[in-house]
Amino acid sequence: MRFISWGGGVQSTTLAVMSALGDLPRVDAVIFADTGWEFSGTYRVVAFYTEFLTRHGLRVERVSAGNIREDGIKPHIHIPFWTSGGPLQRQCTNHFKIEPVARRIRELLGFHPSEPPHPPAGAAELWLGISLDEYLRMKRSRVSYITYAYPLVMDKKMTRSDCKRYLQEHNLPVPPKSACVCCPYRSASDLLDIKRQSPREFEDLLKFDQSIRYLKLQSVRSGELYVWKGRKPLEEVDLEAVARRERHWKQLPLTATECESGFCWT
Repeated sequence: MRFISWGGGVQSTTLAVMSALGDLPRVDAVIFADTGWEFSGTYRVVAFYTEFLTRHGLRVERVSAGNIREDGIKPHIHIPFWTSGGPLQRQCTNHFKIEPVARRIRELLGFHPSEPPHPPAGAAELWLGISLDEYLRMKRSRVSYITYAYPLVMDKKMTRSDCKRYLQEHNLPVPPKSACVCCPYRSASDLLDIKRQSPREFEDLLKFDQSIRYLKLQSVRSGELYVWKGRKPLEEVDLEAVARRERHWKQLPLTATECESGFCWT
């Protein structure tokens, strides 16, 4: 059986549309893992394309492991907040994205979502929305019954720009880049875009950043926690100045401090 992990972003949405329109093989289900705190623009896209995909005969599933705004600050579920020693170990993607999708795939294969027996090796193929310009994010599945596939890289040789063009050529809306509102893997340019385009959600992010400062989390002996990689309160960051430096140095699209899972910002 074939499935798509749908993040609500450009690439994974393109995969789903291509499957619906016959430009890729038909999948058995498109699975959206809802973290509970995506941007409003992502939720609008998910609503639009859920109707579109369903109308074209694709099954759309929505799964959830809770709300990352509330549950992501629990001692055992780490968002990779920044500390004096660097970012915390990232556990949020696994908890809120990878595991809920895997559990639903087990059910669709006819198995219990978590208990033995397990599906046979290679029982499911899961498409991830990684494009040719992001091929370094490609990984192997950590469970034997799911095989990851990357049609945009291996079959279509499509970049993110190609995906946007494909949607536009079909008169379909281009999704904004998907990610949780509280994601710490953001550049100053990204944060500026949020501030300008989603001021209410940016204010929520500022409040969230203030609320995590002195959280007591496992593996964190001492020190303050921050959403901003510069380890200072987000409200004090001169985003304009930092963004200018980022443009000057032309940062690589993927660094060691960005999510490489294939389940986020796709």
